[in-house]
Amino acid sequence: MSANDNTNGKKPEEEAKALSFEKGKKKAAAAAEKKQSALKQGPRVTIGWILGIIILVLIAISFVLAPAIDAFIGKRSSSGIVFGQYGKEEIKYAYGNFFYDQVQNYADQYKGSQLDQTQALFQIWKSAYDSTVLHTAISQIASKAGIIATDKAVNRAIIESGAYHKDGKFDVQTYQKASVERRSSIEQSIRRSLPYQMVLNDVQSVLSSSAEAQYIADMAASGRTFNYLVIDPSLYPDVLASQFALENKQLFYNMDLSIISVATLEEAQEIQQSIASGSTTFEEAAASFSLDSFSSAEGRVGELFYYGVLSNFKNPDEALALLTAKNNEVVGPFEAEGSFALYQINRAAVEPDYASAATLSAVKRYLANSEPAIIESYLAELAQDISALARADGLLEAALAYDLELVEVPATPFNLGQSAYMSDFSNTDSTGLLATAATGDTARLLFTEQPNTVLDPIKAGVNFLLIETGEDVKDEGMASYISMFYNYYSGSQNQQDLSEALYTSDAFKDNFFTTFLTVILGESV
Repeated sequence: MSANDNTNGKKPEEEAKALSFEKGKKKAAAAAEKKQSALKQGPRVTIGWILGIIILVLIAISFVLAPAIDAFIGKRSSSGIVFGQYGKEEIKYAYGNFFYDQVQNYADQYKGSQLDQTQALFQIWKSAYDSTVLHTAISQIASKAGIIATDKAVNRAIIESGAYHKDGKFDVQTYQKASVERRSSIEQSIRRSLPYQMVLNDVQSVLSSSAEAQYIADMAASGRTFNYLVIDPSLYPDVLASQFALENKQLFYNMDLSIISVATLEEAQEIQQSIASGSTTFEEAAASFSLDSFSSAEGRVGELFYYGVLSNFKNPDEALALLTAKNNEVVGPFEAEGSFALYQINRAAVEPDYASAATLSAVKRYLANSEPAIIESYLAELAQDISALARADGLLEAALAYDLELVEVPATPFNLGQSAYMSDFSNTDSTGLLATAATGDTARLLFTEQPNTVLDPIKAGVNFLLIETGEDVKDEGMASYISMFYNYYSGSQNQQDLSEALYTSDAFKDNFFTTFLTVILGESV
């Protein structure tokens, strides 16, 4: 076994690059289609498009959004823009309402954001929409409960709001100098928010019984330790891996590539002709036109095995052209899923050294990901052999005999429901493999089997885990911590539970994405 053979569930560099191709293909169709549509048809000026541009202006230069949007909404869409419905009440964007204020607030937060304009625009509207859904639903709860904002409460909230503060205190002159419109806007905002806030405060401030807090604290503090070995594809014999590679040589030829991904065949052909005529270089075209993640590196993918590029071809047989191409040759275009690609061969394909550690490691990773049946039968048998040794001599001796790392997991509670009050294997398992395997009956087995027991091998992806249960221990410090802060955590959990219940209610009719695309972005769906 080579030190470089450790796959341990991780993808090799070439698979990672293949995944990057997939990302490029997924965004190629949508992004380039927009681009081509805009070039052919010109900009589609809609009310939503205008509103979108206004938001972007706000992000860029911090102008006040309200007057501009009021002009468009007031004149052209007096009823506002409806994104959804809660009960009988529409989730509507209109000048001066809660949704309107939230859009402005989030737009202000996104000033200077590194997100591209479309991403920022989406985040602003989606965050404002989510806030409005909760505000609408909770306000309805307040109304049913008869909770109202009295004039006295509103006046006190206005004084404490800070809107008219000077030197940290409420200032009468500042209040009097404010315009009637501003004073009315602030009062309206506070009056509609007070019942909502009262409900949230009530939900958050509900106290739990001391018995409940103690019960949860005991659960969080009670844990069990574990040790385990990982039987992974790196243990597949080198001789068998080499034999597979020799029988499937083509898959493991390696080359150095650059790529350009575009949306249409016509665009790919135009770029190809431009490169062939010398009007532009491959690198310049990749940086300017390519839609995949390699455009920032002028299209450079780097070295990879032939099998790592196959997934980027809709017709894998066309990939054979990469094996016969010469240094610096541009080949294609070839159709991918939702895009068309040109390739530049920076270094022609060469046959690997089938005995090298790097090639053998790549073969094992390929088998684990693409031909798991070949490798799993061997690993399952090997896991049984190691298990027999571990039961006889102990897990540590088995680890030493097979040159395996013993993974130690500190005390972990039995948290099958993934309670936020307790840690779980995602917090304590360093490799993440036990966390992946410990679900359902497997999780129950881990915590119900006798301490210091070597369990039968457990499959985790393409790996097998040989687990030894440890000791049951209690963390008194954790018990004390949970008991002390339980009411705080409980209040936050209550709010989260309420939010989830409101979002999953049959009363909620969600039409955000369609409205955002058609009205705000002006796209057809």
